Amino acid sequence: MRVGVTLAVLLGACALLAGAAGATRADNPVLTGDVGQGDSFTITLKDASGAVVKHLDAGTYTLVLHDHSSIHNFDFSGPGVAVTTDVDGIGDKTFTVTLTDGTYFYQCDPHSAQMRGSFTVGAVTTTTTPTPTPVPPAARTKASASITGSASSFKPSSGLSAGPFAIVVADRSATDGFRLVGPGVSKATGTKFRGTVTWNVKLSAGRYSYGSALHAARRHTFTVSG
Repeated sequence: MRVGVTLAVLLGACALLAGAAGATRADNPVLTGDVGQGDSFTITLKDASGAVVKHLDAGTYTLVLHDHSSIHNFDFSGPGVAVTTDVDGIGDKTFTVTLTDGTYFYQCDPHSAQMRGSFTVGAVTTTTTPTPTPVPPAARTKASASITGSASSFKPSSGLSAGPFAIVVADRSATDGFRLVGPGVSKATGTKFRGTVTWNVKLSAGRYSYGSALHAARRHTFTVSG
């Protein structure tokens, strides 16, 4: 009898804990992302009222991503957050994310030039437009990047200071693209592109992600100092 009573108490406690966890998650404001409805080249991020997100208070949110297409993905990144759906996959994913003061970006990696958006959080009220700043060639720091099959590189990947860069990207893969995302920068080569391209960008202090445009597991990071 004591065993039965103890088991019942334990099960009841587990149920209460599970209910409390579910309630906590449900209480978070919900952000909803949609990409590729009907294979269209569209991507949106909306709040609980259905309005496109432009600015949010800092805090914890439930991020629900609806990926409708096998040719697109939803990549969400910013200070302390980097989540994505798979390009080949179709379905829904839910994440709990904590947003802090700063600028956040979302995009479809294979089509980042036309499918992208950004918003600010907390004390930051103006989004950083990822537009290259024209500077004399002598003022640029040169860097190189490459992707071949499942391997990618970015050099130098340490000791970098904020400023203008000329990044020469050698894309040798016909099934993947090279992707670079971070503060003020969001660029990628096409998945079927093969060749060399130069990106003139301005790197700011913060963490950058580089590597495969399609597979999050094949990405790496480096940090730029102020």
